[in-house]
Amino acid sequence: MENPDFEEFKNDITWFIKANDRVELLGMEENISLSNEFVSTFPKLTELVQQARILNLKINGQSFKLFSWTDIDDLSCGWLSKIEPESESGIKISIEHKILLNGIGGIKESYNEPEPCLANNQNFLFLKSECTNGIGDWDDYYDDMCNEYQMSKIDSSDFISFVQEANGALTLYNPENNEVLLFSHDHSFDNVEFLENQPKYTFHRIKGVKSFTDYVEKLAEEWIAEIEL
Repeated sequence: MENPDFEEFKNDITWFIKANDRVELLGMEENISLSNEFVSTFPKLTELVQQARILNLKINGQSFKLFSWTDIDDLSCGWLSKIEPESESGIKISIEHKILLNGIGGIKESYNEPEPCLANNQNFLFLKSECTNGIGDWDDYYDDMCNEYQMSKIDSSDFISFVQEANGALTLYNPENNEVLLFSHDHSFDNVEFLENQPKYTFHRIKGVKSFTDYVEKLAEEWIAEIEL
């Protein structure tokens, strides 16, 4: 059984499916079931996913959902969500993050996405199994920058890194208040600004995004603007 959206996904994301991978296309999901909490927390995302063509599939026994739409250039576009058990990782995520994952899973790959878009060049978005605490390997760099510019460090050890860019940049939220910050040593983004009282090319704010919910809804708005709902 072939699926045109999955074929377009493979054509665009050529590295994801390997020759020896076992792929099972399990059929279309006509009406996705979303909780009341999901709908009230993410109204824009709800609008988007309720209009998606949703293909259920397994890759090497792992469950995925391919969410697809048709963009304004009549091209199939969308993202591949990985469906993980709640116990996939011991990391403690926020209520809003958990609501998102229970509804649609975490995004492993995007194809033919809008540009610019929060999904561009990301290794993953939201996936609990890939989330980490703090800024990881950037600790020494951050220490050096704060020492050089004589600025106080932010204690980010409990922050949740929920998005990772291919160049290593991390998007994090503070689990105490869901505030979102970007940590990037090098960027050319137009939608970010340096965080006040922090060295340049460390912590940033994303324009129009204060919280985890804001981030998710902004991502949905970017896709809605490019597709035919």
